[in-house]
Amino acid sequence: MGVGRHKKEFHEYLVESNGRHVVHEDYSRSPASAFLRYTIEAKDAVSYCQKHFPKNADGAYRKDAMDSLQYIVSAFLPAIMGHFETFERYLFAGVFEHSRLLHGFDVEKFFSRLKKECNVSIDAVRLGAYRGFRAPVGILLADNLPGWHDPERVNSYFSAFGFKRQFFSNDDCARLRVLWQLRHSIVHTGGSITIPDAQKVDELKAYGGKPVVFDAQFVFEVSRRMHPLVKTATKGIEDCFRIGLIDNVPKQDQESLAKLFEVKSSAPAWLR
Repeated sequence: MGVGRHKKEFHEYLVESNGRHVVHEDYSRSPASAFLRYTIEAKDAVSYCQKHFPKNADGAYRKDAMDSLQYIVSAFLPAIMGHFETFERYLFAGVFEHSRLLHGFDVEKFFSRLKKECNVSIDAVRLGAYRGFRAPVGILLADNLPGWHDPERVNSYFSAFGFKRQFFSNDDCARLRVLWQLRHSIVHTGGSITIPDAQKVDELKAYGGKPVVFDAQFVFEVSRRMHPLVKTATKGIEDCFRIGLIDNVPKQDQESLAKLFEVKSSAPAWLR
């Protein structure tokens, strides 16, 4: 670094978006579609690296290229799971916002069921942060609920609406526990699966003490497999919701409901 060169503080490296990034406004309109769009963009970013990283004459990646690719692939998992949590919270928030359209919906019973899982309270400081901005009640509620990394607890949150269907299936819960634990190991334990953490998930018991290093296809497979999981979960809740709808739902609410439960992707074959 040359003498006198400006040294920027960390926050000064933040730049304007190119307009393609998935943001909270996207999640507020259509949680599932926003999340799936991000997984596709993550998959495409890794694919770009795979195509352009240098290879040996035999077609295998050079060692430095493979090392870099593995770091990049691992770094994407926390980002994907962060977006997945945002999908969960915004869908829950949207269902709560639209619960006024459900015939006979009892808010008191809803919170009674919710309180069996956690102490429901709104953080006053968090509430104050929204002053001067529009703050939907559903988002305030979802932001103050813990445990979005626990698929069984997420199931209980959606069950509080009185729906007779699990948000995530048992198989989905098992797969999500693996992803959340791997994410935990990357974020909290230096990218290695500690022996105690490995014991928490049956599928990871053989990996205790090992670093989290993925095959280059990992992000592709996460994106592909998340498509049917998200579609089934979202459409299952939509089916339950629409059974309880009041008559003569206003057109504006019909349109917002259609967007809330929309599940679209630039890879539609993965939704089947």
